[in-house]
Amino acid sequence: MSLLNYKILEVFEPNPSSTTDSRQGSLSVLIKSDHEVAQAQVYSEIVANRLANVLGIPVALGVPAKHHSTQDTINFVSLMAYEEDRKIFDFTALDNKGRQPPSRLKKGVSSELDHLQELLKLIKIFPKQISYITVFDYWIGNQDRPLNFKAELNKDERGLIFALDQGSSLLSCKSTIDASFEALKNKGFPNTHPFQKLLSPIFVGEMIERINGIPDWTLESATIFDENIGNVTVADQYSLFNSLKYRRKFLREQIIGIL
Repeated sequence: MSLLNYKILEVFEPNPSSTTDSRQGSLSVLIKSDHEVAQAQVYSEIVANRLANVLGIPVALGVPAKHHSTQDTINFVSLMAYEEDRKIFDFTALDNKGRQPPSRLKKGVSSELDHLQELLKLIKIFPKQISYITVFDYWIGNQDRPLNFKAELNKDERGLIFALDQGSSLLSCKSTIDASFEALKNKGFPNTHPFQKLLSPIFVGEMIERINGIPDWTLESATIFDENIGNVTVADQYSLFNSLKYRRKFLREQIIGIL
């Protein structure tokens, strides 16, 4: 897998206290906050990002951040990828080509998906990464995967692929925290995925084993903090820890249904 680089906007003066010739600078970022239809977006992005990195899921990195004008507000800052040196296909863009599904589309694959031809090409180039992302989405209750990824499709060898935006997962998979907990209890949630019926059973099995093999202490460190994160209380965080332990018990059953 190619290394995902992030975009430097400006490089400033040298850091006066540095002994390694480092410089001040700024990165290109996307700043997210909790809002009415996603009351736990910031916390969910932080946790999903941590879990993805534990599992080797190719996602764009993000960090919690504050601004001096709103010191009590925690934001999630997603780092923007540097794409100028690559031909990255943007699945987040609108599909204006019209829908022309292949004549022999596998049963269960939605012909209504945007960028369907490119999606089918993506599956052939990145079967492992696509399978990993799908299993991860089911575990964290992310039903908002359509279009939220970018990839190189024009290289002879495997290039770059990365997922974006896990803000509609975990305690933000529904508009409220209580509704999200109810959804996460449901073995039928999510009920669809853009990659269903396009997965590799071998790679799917690998990711299921990784998720089931996460030690409790690792899962705890990714989900539980010593303070409220936005609207998410410490009690909510402990409850999510238990929800994720519960969801991985039926993860294999879920995924078998979409192979």
